Amino acid sequence: MTNNIDKQTFGQSGASYVTDGGTATGEFCALQVLEDATFSSVTWPELTGTFPTTSTIAAGTVIYGQITAFGVTTGKVLAYKQV
Repeated sequence: MTNNIDKQTFGQSGASYVTDGGTATGEFCALQVLEDATFSSVTWPELTGTFPTTSTIAAGTVIYGQITAFGVTTGKVLAYKQV
């Protein structure tokens, strides 16, 4: 039997692909930056501080956390669904 952690690890819970000017809402466990990206917003209740929306996040970066919404100003991001 596959547990939720295994499903998240292998992307079996699904994902959302978001590009320039796009947004996504849901329960995400990781954001993988496929092409250098800047974010317009990131809703991450457990984050202490403010997500750097003015910084470019390099392609290949994976951001782990319980993220519930985000917007991509430029770039390409794959958001892995939590469940």
